[in-house]
Amino acid sequence: MNEGGRIGRIIRITVFYAATLLVWEALVRFLQVPEWLFPAPSHIIDVIAEKNAVMLFHTLATLQETVLGFALALALGILFAVGIIHFPILRDTLYPTLIMFNSFPKIAVAPLFVIWIGIGIESKIANAFLVALFPIVINMIMGLVDMDPELLELVRAMSRSRWVLFWKIRLPHSLPYLFAGCKIAVSFAVIGAIVGEFISGRTGLGYLVLSANSQFNTPLAFTALFYLVVMSLGLYGLVILAERLMLPWYHREPAA
Repeated sequence: MNEGGRIGRIIRITVFYAATLLVWEALVRFLQVPEWLFPAPSHIIDVIAEKNAVMLFHTLATLQETVLGFALALALGILFAVGIIHFPILRDTLYPTLIMFNSFPKIAVAPLFVIWIGIGIESKIANAFLVALFPIVINMIMGLVDMDPELLELVRAMSRSRWVLFWKIRLPHSLPYLFAGCKIAVSFAVIGAIVGEFISGRTGLGYLVLSANSQFNTPLAFTALFYLVVMSLGLYGLVILAERLMLPWYHREPAA
């Protein structure tokens, strides 16, 4: 995409969201919707200005749980995928086990983490890890096996070492798949952390939403959701940035 097209896209997105906020504000005021039922954007802005320090405190708590859970899922996800590809015993045992665990409803598993690990940050990290692990493993496996058979035969003919094949061919080829999985996983990790906070949180945006709802403080709940969206988009953007920095060849536009 050229510079003019990129600027035009930014303008269109900005105009769309600005118009949405204006219509939202106008409808709430025209229909005289109570603040506790559905607050106007101006009410949410007032809460942001008044409680910014509190919001940042809870945002950092959720961010810590999310990042640690995602990082653990990334490290073990890569390790599991490589092991499943290279060792038949893991392919026959670990892979079906991961599929089985992924089929469990995550909100039902979250209370078990509280029983096993406690009500501290560890149970939220475990929940974020659990929901983020599967997309990373699956996408990494796809990248490792989705290879050109002729290229594999050529490399095998040049070198008998399967580790040379892995480091020189399979791993670089799998990185775009891995980043695709990370984009999904980092969003799932946020959801996992929030679910953990719903179950046993004393801090975090999930706890704040639950607390605000119990007090019918809808503007505060909307504000917490706003911070949550900004945090999620920021993490997603960081994954995209890391992908572009590590895989410039994958995003390079063809010459005209």
